[in-house]
Amino acid sequence: MFFLLCSLLSIADEPVDMEMEVTGNQYMDILVLPPEVRQDGKLVTEYDYEPLVMSKMVLSKKTANYYYDANIDGIYNLNTITILGGRCNYKKKPFECANKNEHHILKTDIQITEQKAYISMTLFDEDSMPVAASIVSKKLRRKIIPRKKQTTTVTPSGMGFGSNTNTVCNDSQSCSIQTRGVAGPRNTTGFSTEELEPTIINFPAVIDTTDVSQAVQLLYNSL
Repeated sequence: MFFLLCSLLSIADEPVDMEMEVTGNQYMDILVLPPEVRQDGKLVTEYDYEPLVMSKMVLSKKTANYYYDANIDGIYNLNTITILGGRCNYKKKPFECANKNEHHILKTDIQITEQKAYISMTLFDEDSMPVAASIVSKKLRRKIIPRKKQTTTVTPSGMGFGSNTNTVCNDSQSCSIQTRGVAGPRNTTGFSTEELEPTIINFPAVIDTTDVSQAVQLLYNSL
């Protein structure tokens, strides 16, 4: 019994080395869903922003990884995500597939109204929790061009008298000046200006390349 107790005490005095190994991918993959575009609250399909959003996300990835430590690996759309997701139906259940295959999802909403337009981006992690977001908006621009109407009025004001002078020469050394009286009607000219309704040119609020690029930069910056 004594020897057993001594053995236990000797083991307790020796340092024990413990190591913990953490496995997992520190880099994120992102699925870019097709942007949803609504005009006056109604879903429209004639505006295809997906290629523009994809290109801006890919072009800004290196900057995001360098300056914002975003740790982004791959960026995919519904056509290329099969590399990661296999046979999972991303078109019908993208978030469920993202949870299963452990990658992020980018959801983009674009709203266009008569007075305003905006683009919002939300990045969800593999647990469908929002981890970053951005929004860029712009308003209707309006240019007002003033207009005026100028009128010229000529009014007769009786007779007027003047003179008409001519020089008559018989030869190079003999010249005479003749002055004749001239009578004619006299007119008075007047000018008036009238303010007209201005011309208004509206420039609709439209989400363009600059707005998408700015939204992507803000999204990466918020990671």
